[in-house]
Amino acid sequence: MSFRHRLLLTSLATLVVGLGGLLVMGNVLLDRRVDSEIKSLLRGRADAQVAALDVTPTAVRVRESPNDTLLDRRSWVLDANRVVERPHGVTPQLDRAAVALGRKRRSAEQSGPNQTRLLAVPVSAPGAGGARGAVVVALSVRPLERLEQEVLLGSLVVVALILLGGGLALRSAVNGALRPVAQMTASAEDWGAHDLDRRFDLGHPRDELTGLAATLDHLLARIAASRRHEQRFASEMAHELRTPLAGLRARAELALGARGAGAEAERDAALRTIVDQSDNLNRTIEALLALARQELDPAAGAVDLAAVAAEFHDVDIVAPPTLPRAEGEVDVVHRALAPLVDNARRHAHSRVAIELSADAGRVRAAVRDDGPGLDPQLGERAFDPGVRGPGATQGTAGLGLPLARRLARSCGGDVVVGDGPGGCFVLVLPVVGGTEPDAPHAVR
Repeated sequence: MSFRHRLLLTSLATLVVGLGGLLVMGNVLLDRRVDSEIKSLLRGRADAQVAALDVTPTAVRVRESPNDTLLDRRSWVLDANRVVERPHGVTPQLDRAAVALGRKRRSAEQSGPNQTRLLAVPVSAPGAGGARGAVVVALSVRPLERLEQEVLLGSLVVVALILLGGGLALRSAVNGALRPVAQMTASAEDWGAHDLDRRFDLGHPRDELTGLAATLDHLLARIAASRRHEQRFASEMAHELRTPLAGLRARAELALGARGAGAEAERDAALRTIVDQSDNLNRTIEALLALARQELDPAAGAVDLAAVAAEFHDVDIVAPPTLPRAEGEVDVVHRALAPLVDNARRHAHSRVAIELSADAGRVRAAVRDDGPGLDPQLGERAFDPGVRGPGATQGTAGLGLPLARRLARSCGGDVVVGDGPGGCFVLVLPVVGGTEPDAPHAVR
């Protein structure tokens, strides 16, 4: 059963229970009110008849009064077990029931034949110890019972009409309330399959509907971001691996085509180059995968940049006595720093150094070499994939610096060109929490 039908049935059931309770309560109250009126009428008639009697210890007599006709219409007067007065035109069954009730000479009320109610009131002489006789009055309750039946039937008809109208109103209200939800669901499903840039844009959530729209907008935004990430990752992989793969193929073709003297040496050199470039490709792929993981889960960790720098051998490390921790994952930061160190080693004459520092909420690792430095004509183009400087070797593909920058930016930092003699690239990372806690490090 759909949610729409469950909601409609629940609402109708609630309406039925409520109307049923009102119907029962109303009819019960009406029955009690009618019963109270019957008792009041019987008591009034009995008191009027008793007031018209003369009761002595030896007899019960009826005084003549102007209201005798009304009093005698449904009244019985008994002196002991003898009937002094009885009404005319009553059925034998009613007469027998009334006389039998009066002869008991005690207060009693009971139902009689033909939808009548009987009330017996004992009468006694002043000062006498017991009842001398009794007065019995009768009242036809047929009109009142017919009224109760008509009220019950009318209330059932009214309840049925209310249920019919309420059911139609509830169905219309439920359909009207859920129609926008169904439309939004269909639109979100269609946009998720064909157009992830579409949004509902209903503004700040004000109610359940606008809250659902905002949730769906956020969901579509996350799906769109994930898809863009996958597309960008695939594009970058294809773009950045095309050049080194072409180089591998070229070296392999040269090795296969080598003939004559020196062919063996040429093939060995080609194979060594292929192995070197395969290692570079493997590092590039691992760096791209680390970048993808970092972009998908950008939760910052804490990195000891001095400890990461100490993993590089044959490199001088210059660090202050205290250095705050930087944001990022250790593996990602290491892969961001590695291309800078490899680049410095390729261009250095004799020395490569990593200078660590921190200020203004940032931790910096400046990788310096005593080589010729960056060609001023390259500038920021050095960070474009496939761009190589004039001193680059055949084993490079121009991917290191772009990857280093992308990895650093995934951690909230950057890689920039540094100042000074020789070559210098600086890895910049934010301090964890924006603070600079003391963390002593050894200088090697």
